[in-house]
Amino acid sequence: MIATQFSGLSFLSNWRTKITYFLITPLIDLMLLVLINLQYTKQFDWRVVIASIAIDAARLSMQTMNQLLVNDSDLRVDFELIAKRPFSLRFWLAKSLVAGVIGTTLALINLLLTFCFGAPLSIICRGLFLLPLFCLYGTVLGFATWALSWQMNDPYFLQNIVSGITEIAAGILIVITAYPKWLQLFALLLPYSSPVNFIKFGTASLGGSAITTAIWLAIGLLAYVLQIRPVLARGKHRY
Repeated sequence: MIATQFSGLSFLSNWRTKITYFLITPLIDLMLLVLINLQYTKQFDWRVVIASIAIDAARLSMQTMNQLLVNDSDLRVDFELIAKRPFSLRFWLAKSLVAGVIGTTLALINLLLTFCFGAPLSIICRGLFLLPLFCLYGTVLGFATWALSWQMNDPYFLQNIVSGITEIAAGILIVITAYPKWLQLFALLLPYSSPVNFIKFGTASLGGSAITTAIWLAIGLLAYVLQIRPVLARGKHRY
């Protein structure tokens, strides 16, 4: 079952897409952030690099979870799931495991590259220590964004929005306490700022990010449960 999940991911279809998703895109993201940080601080900061890699891992876990579920919707697997076993442990664990493995693979590849180029081992270790959390948070967000967009014309709608605001909400360049009040509240909608602070400064309270993730999971579950009966009654998706 897990092998089937991997085969359904579009970015694993050939070596070009694999290189793009696992290497080129993360490198472009971190280079952009490093250059912005360099312009204002006048110094290269490995903390920004490692934090960027961790966020890209979380984002790819989210995108993977979302794509797997949308693929199932395209194949009408979701109808069979909700009609028979909507809370199948095997089904949901397989999806979550694949999403986590994909995010972890991206992070490990790029962390190894940073180590080869001289990144401090202490910062890399902090990134590795929190990598499971980043991938877990991304996976939960992938499920929640899918559930909330399940019957929209664009099933990727909310995932695209969350993916686009992730770097700002994470506070990779500037700690969110330095943001304006309204932007601080906005950043707290996602669970990434505390883990990023841990990578950058070696200390942070992670309880808030866990609570935020739990809220996203509860919202996703609620959206999923409330739509089961209407989806079965309609018998088709809008997209």
